[in-house]
Amino acid sequence: MTSFTEMIISDKVDKFVEQKTGGVISTAELLDPMLQAMEMEGFYGMKDPCYESLLVNPEHKNCLHGSPWSAANSQRLMAGDLPSKKTKIVTNDNFHRVDTINPVHLAQYNNTCDATSKDACTLDSITVTENIYGNLDKLDTGYYPISASEMKTKMMSRQASQEAAGAENPDFHESDEVGNRCADINNKSIEWAKIKASPSALARYNNLGDQMVTGDDMGPYNEGPLWIWTYMKYSKDKSTGTVTV
Repeated sequence: MTSFTEMIISDKVDKFVEQKTGGVISTAELLDPMLQAMEMEGFYGMKDPCYESLLVNPEHKNCLHGSPWSAANSQRLMAGDLPSKKTKIVTNDNFHRVDTINPVHLAQYNNTCDATSKDACTLDSITVTENIYGNLDKLDTGYYPISASEMKTKMMSRQASQEAAGAENPDFHESDEVGNRCADINNKSIEWAKIKASPSALARYNNLGDQMVTGDDMGPYNEGPLWIWTYMKYSKDKSTGTVTV
């Protein structure tokens, strides 16, 4: 990206030999995966988040309702396999500051499903997300990442999700204290990025890039302030060429 930008702003552009795809199409192909990622994140640089007082934000053209990524993936992955294959979760994610206390915005299910029913059932889920961005990005130098360093999302626990889906007495320890729910969601985002990357970009990442891997979940941070002000950590290991999230 740095060399591409340099080419655009310097006299090297006069010497640039366009590829057979043409300059405009090449640029579109180069930027498309990043633009898709920004849209899925709900990038605050595209629009301000709505941050309304009500739990469910309005659908307004001037602000971002919520994160499409959280809506499509986070609560669904947190819930795990539901007791009935006829049950699915549809999530309405909403951007709010997670430390707001007046009012407090919390995740919820608006209904329940009967796991023994032969009829299809949709669990209506509401989640809350706040994107966190680094202060150095404000310098707008093009050197620091512009994407969110993390997306803090309030979701219903796996136990609560299983209960809403009709499971009988799901155990909280087995449902939520065993395993790495956050790592599962983060792994899904890394998988998504690899699918969306061009073959050449993915090859460069695999051959030259620091491989992003997920570590064990931290916590539990059951008290709100502990979770709110404990931020995601990125640990680089030069010996292995990995960055552990």
